[in-house]
Amino acid sequence: MNDKKYIDEYKARFRIFHSSEDADIGEQLESGFSDIKSLIGTFDPSEYKKGKELVYERTRYLRNEALEYFYDNFQTMIMDASIDLAGDRVAD
Repeated sequence: MNDKKYIDEYKARFRIFHSSEDADIGEQLESGFSDIKSLIGTFDPSEYKKGKELVYERTRYLRNEALEYFYDNFQTMIMDASIDLAGDRVAD
């Protein structure tokens, strides 16, 4: 997710108006994407909005130095997403 599209979307959502942190944000989004995929399974962030939401929220927690709280606060959403994606694999 280290792509201008996702970086710009993240910045708009969290009201970041400068570009000085774009490289860091891109790396953090990519790291978050890898972590979330390891928790819920493989997904395309342009199609599976819940997965993208989890990546953005994890990145927000990371940027605010509160990553240790992310997993507890989003446990239900992480479980829901993993069930959604597992259901898609079973249906295929």
